[in-house]
Amino acid sequence: MKKIIFFILLFGTASHLTAQNDSLRTILKEVIVVADKTLKKNSKGYKIITLKDSVLVKNTESFTTLLRFNAPIYLREYGAGGTSSASFRGTSASNTAVVWNGININSINNGQTGFNSLTVSLFDAINIRSGGGSIEYGSGAIGGTVHLNDELSFKNKQTIDNQFVSSFGSYNTSNNLYKFNLSSQKLAVKLGISYNKSNNDYPLLKTDFRNSNGAYKNISFNAGLSYKLSNFSELNFYSTSYLGDRLFSGELPNPTSANEKYKDFNNRNLLVYNHQKGRFTNEVKIAFLTQEYHYYGDKNTDKFNFGKSNRYLINYQFGYKIPKINATINSFSEYESVFGKTDQINTKNRRQFSQSVIYNQNINNFFFFDTKIRKDFNSDFDVPFSYAMGIKVNTFKNISFRANGSKNYRVPTYNDLYWPGQGNPNLKPETALQSEFGVVFNTKNLSIDISGFYISAKDKIVWTPNGDPNRPGIWTPINLSKTMNKGIEFTLSYQKNFNKHFVNTTVNYSYTDAKNTETNNFLTFVPKHLLNGSLGYSYKGFSAFYQQLFTSKTFTTESNSNDFIIPSFFVSNLGADYMVLKTEKQQISIGLKVNNIFNELYFTQPRRPMPNRNFNFNINCKF
Repeated sequence: MKKIIFFILLFGTASHLTAQNDSLRTILKEVIVVADKTLKKNSKGYKIITLKDSVLVKNTESFTTLLRFNAPIYLREYGAGGTSSASFRGTSASNTAVVWNGININSINNGQTGFNSLTVSLFDAINIRSGGGSIEYGSGAIGGTVHLNDELSFKNKQTIDNQFVSSFGSYNTSNNLYKFNLSSQKLAVKLGISYNKSNNDYPLLKTDFRNSNGAYKNISFNAGLSYKLSNFSELNFYSTSYLGDRLFSGELPNPTSANEKYKDFNNRNLLVYNHQKGRFTNEVKIAFLTQEYHYYGDKNTDKFNFGKSNRYLINYQFGYKIPKINATINSFSEYESVFGKTDQINTKNRRQFSQSVIYNQNINNFFFFDTKIRKDFNSDFDVPFSYAMGIKVNTFKNISFRANGSKNYRVPTYNDLYWPGQGNPNLKPETALQSEFGVVFNTKNLSIDISGFYISAKDKIVWTPNGDPNRPGIWTPINLSKTMNKGIEFTLSYQKNFNKHFVNTTVNYSYTDAKNTETNNFLTFVPKHLLNGSLGYSYKGFSAFYQQLFTSKTFTTESNSNDFIIPSFFVSNLGADYMVLKTEKQQISIGLKVNNIFNELYFTQPRRPMPNRNFNFNINCKF
């Protein structure tokens, strides 16, 4: 409650100060500050998809929805608004790293991040990088990484901007957001608060039931501060908190029997000191992250199971430029200590020191490459070297070639090892080799990227209901001797202005063939075909958009039984926005979005239907 009162006071002060702001559109010299400065510098040969603000405002329902319709990632949900996990290039959820301001935030307990515990509009920039070359963020991200960044800006004249977004929709769903930004020559401040709730009791198509135990509500806080100490150094602080309360939807054929509840709390804090002068760069990051959950088997009682983890981290980066050969060398040294426990597992402490070195070079703006090597010293496992290399070659005027390869390594999580009645203390760490080759075509209005990838994994960790013959029907983790993932990815982006008529379209397609080479069966929850795209049109103050998603059938059992598949599906959304007011100091727009316009029955998790046709009305104010 004290935190809430504190934020309300800050927001009230911000609204009062806004009256002193001369103009929303004053042309000022601006310097953008980001905590993660290495992503694009160290991504030669890799594909990066950037989700801009224009994309974020069209997908405010959930972070899962945002990625599902705008990225080549398969996401499954335990009912809309429930637990959500990702599969990137056929890898498991633990092989997709979520990176917040340069810090990997995947849970030590289950090795992943629940995407529905992230609020879309609180972040300023979201980037998605394919491939396993992100070893500066950890060695286990075989499929790719999702980057969440907060931006702070210095301006030569003090400005204050406010934004309020509110939406209301079917099933008593509402999403509310307030953001405040202050910029001056030496100080930048960013604050945000988000509150979302829904009864989520949509009808389950082709049945007489409703999603009767699917309600959720959550509140998120976000804060950032940057102070310019000198022309060469700055001190930045970032903090974010999430408090969620949700019910777990039931499964067919008897969804009304569901009675579970789940509460979780996440808090992340990061302090960054950066000094850059001449050829040298020094940066220190100190972070504290905590996660906690309460699981209620019966929502009507006070009895619950809980889990909690605390993570302490310090990271030092040193960079040196070599102008004569247009190269840079960077060293990353990191130490972390993680404490995790549940009501049934005593506190475990895992400590790790990591050392990474990255070398970048640009040869005549024609040949670019980076090489990376990482060594982890883990208190629980003997971790070998990880390495990666990326290459980009500019050949013709609009065509370039890119390639990358890496060796990755992931240790088992606490849940994998110790989960009561289900964990497997005999698990081995998994290792993987991956490679990719791509061709890129770029013009002013059109961008095309097509690539092929290959991943060979040994001792891959998967959860299966038949993993332990002594515990039949119980989900347990096992090591698969060897798996092979191969496929093709295609990305297209086009935009054109025809005499004030603006048209844009994006397409993401992925073909993934992921198999257990010992049985030749397909891996579970990996669709062979995944296609999403959007088409947008705007003229003056009016804009409209259409979104499409296709997912092919998905196997859910190791035996690939056709009795337990998730059928293929098409889902489409349609929306429109209108700028009601646009002045130097104020902007107000209203919008309407219809999700699942064709009322398609579809699943991303067995026996848990997703929402039918539903509506969402929103208003967006900037002042």
